[in-house]
Amino acid sequence: MFSRALPIGSIGGVSIRLHWSWLIALLLLIAALSQIYDRGGDSRVAWLLACIAALVLFASVILHELGHALVARRYGLPVHAITLFALGGVTEIADSPPEPVRDFLVAVAGPAVSLLLSVLGGLAWWAAREPLALLLLHLALTNLAIVLFNLLPGYPLDGGRVLWAVVAFLTDDELTAARAASLAGRVCGWVLLSGGVLYGIATADVLSGMLVAVVGYFLVRNASLGYRQFVLRRMLSGISVADLMQRVFRAVAPELPLDQFVGRYVLGQIDQGFPVLQLPDTDSPQPLLGMMTLRDLRRFQLSEWAFTHVGEAMTPFHRLRALPPGMSAGEAFRTLLESGEEQLPVLDGAMLLGVLRRRDLLNYIERWSGVHR
Repeated sequence: MFSRALPIGSIGGVSIRLHWSWLIALLLLIAALSQIYDRGGDSRVAWLLACIAALVLFASVILHELGHALVARRYGLPVHAITLFALGGVTEIADSPPEPVRDFLVAVAGPAVSLLLSVLGGLAWWAAREPLALLLLHLALTNLAIVLFNLLPGYPLDGGRVLWAVVAFLTDDELTAARAASLAGRVCGWVLLSGGVLYGIATADVLSGMLVAVVGYFLVRNASLGYRQFVLRRMLSGISVADLMQRVFRAVAPELPLDQFVGRYVLGQIDQGFPVLQLPDTDSPQPLLGMMTLRDLRRFQLSEWAFTHVGEAMTPFHRLRALPPGMSAGEAFRTLLESGEEQLPVLDGAMLLGVLRRRDLLNYIERWSGVHR
């Protein structure tokens, strides 16, 4: 989902990643909080408290997302990672057939954790003294804000997922529920966007108004995107890589010079990648040596083609992203998009079973759409 996220560790086997936008938001938050904590005292203490408060927020968002992750795992759903970005966090859970009750519990788990943190922070604030009391108050209020924001009834927020689960349970119609959650998300987004603009104009607090408007734009954009993704997952539900992969494909020998490779495999063809096998003309499964793609070819000058073999130019086996035959088609589509490749090999261990291309997935989606119109 976030191709420029930096892994910083893992908790319970769940990878924690930071998107670059989170670092910018963190620095802006520290700068803003330092002004709140600086009441004419030691500015170094104010900056220290601001850093601690920002780290507490950091931990609160991670705990919120871990709530989603743990409940998802309780239902046997693989969790890929938790990614923090400017507007919060995202728990990347493997695609699976929708189940309203399960999805409801996964959605409310995060806000439940944040609500618990808010209550604990409020109780600690009641008994604490300055300056710790102000820090604990921010912990309580920040987590309460996380709860209220995330429970807005629009996709992709937790409240939108709750709305989807409730409507899907009552109507037994998943697409109607997805349309309702998407519409609610767009309505919430437009309200925030227009409200932020009007607030900025009326109060001259342009920064706060702009931040609210940006959040509104985020909701409007992602509500529509979320609906399209839901429909895509619905199309690919129950379909595996083995169902869509090409079992008959053209393979190339590692000894073939690049100039002959271009003449035999590239010119007049639409395929952009070819498995490299020691015996490319046999139909029996063989160990994959690598993939030869147009990207690999472009690394060499035209004058080098006659003296360079495919085995020297290919992407070797150990650097390849490959798909297992049992992977869901939705997961495979995401892997293809993240890899930037037009095709990926399907492997059983090191043995090549087939090749899955983007156009195989797109052709299936087009056929599905034609049947279900």
